[in-house]
Amino acid sequence: MTAIEITGLRVRRAMVPVRRTLATRVGTFTQGPFLLLDLDLKGGGAGHALCFTFVSVGLKVIPILLEEIVAAVKGRSIGPEDLSAIHDLGQKKLTHLGHEGAAMMALSMFDMALHDAMARAAGVPLYALLGGKAVALPTYNSCGLGLMPLPELATEARELAAEHGGFSHMKLRMGRGDAAAEVAAYRAVREAVGPDMAISCDFNQGLDAASAYDTCRAIDGLGLTWIEEPVVYDDYDTQARLVRKLTTPVSVGENWWSWRVGKAAIEMGACDYVMPDLLRIGGVTGWMRLAKAAEQCAVPFSSHLSPDFSAHVLAATPTRHWLEFMDWGQDLLDDPLVPVKGLTTPRDKPGTGIAWNEKAIARCLVAG
Repeated sequence: MTAIEITGLRVRRAMVPVRRTLATRVGTFTQGPFLLLDLDLKGGGAGHALCFTFVSVGLKVIPILLEEIVAAVKGRSIGPEDLSAIHDLGQKKLTHLGHEGAAMMALSMFDMALHDAMARAAGVPLYALLGGKAVALPTYNSCGLGLMPLPELATEARELAAEHGGFSHMKLRMGRGDAAAEVAAYRAVREAVGPDMAISCDFNQGLDAASAYDTCRAIDGLGLTWIEEPVVYDDYDTQARLVRKLTTPVSVGENWWSWRVGKAAIEMGACDYVMPDLLRIGGVTGWMRLAKAAEQCAVPFSSHLSPDFSAHVLAATPTRHWLEFMDWGQDLLDDPLVPVKGLTTPRDKPGTGIAWNEKAIARCLVAG
């Protein structure tokens, strides 16, 4: 395959309204901060990545760190065999800032744009560059079902179930501070969508270690597909105890800042399922390294956010499980990837197939 050479990086900042307000234990989201990355190449062409920064301060901090990474690799000839080494070089450049937080988020975003650029230059979809195939990925609707009154919760559940031709799985946020209230929320959704819908729940790290088992035990017999992030993400001891004691699978990983951390959590039995976030795990390189560890232990592997990008890496993941569909930021894309009847197939276009909707972007741009 042809090597590429990076000549620069263009970064745009946007605040994008979300279609449905989502209240969780970590905050209420009415809009989302996004960075739009264009990694320019010698001779033309570019790699693109749409990157959620979770908090607005990320729009200011992360571009500075991206500049440092790009400066370290600019002008180098990079082939597909070099991608892993370039990832590690970028991490070394920022190593004195640590391997978590904003430094890892910047590295993840750069790695995503670089992989998109490489696949586009090779004229192949990203999943093919990674050795995957264009498979139809089971997809769940994660665009709502936050902390809200039960009548509104039931109404939103019915609406979400019917979107994009229908879903077979949706996610319910928990974290109401009372086990009986969690059970009531589940039952409101179950009554609204019927017995055949798979329902998973996400506590967003909302339980303390002392009460986590009692709360999870109260919902353990409800038939949930998984219980997600019941306690703070790095409390692996409590997670491992919950895995041993609960019947419902425990899913964690969206807040892992390194594939090595994920590998260690898997090996110590701190999860049944994993669901890393491309924007935190180290981009495509970190994801694929963790995917190998998950394969060795036969751990089901799902995605978190960024469905247009995640569909490609999940298609190349041996123990792939569920794709999370969150439509946040998709208004910035021309013809975004959306599920059809609960299935999402990555497109056969070069790279991820991401293209910008410039009119929508113009309405959302903010100053740095």
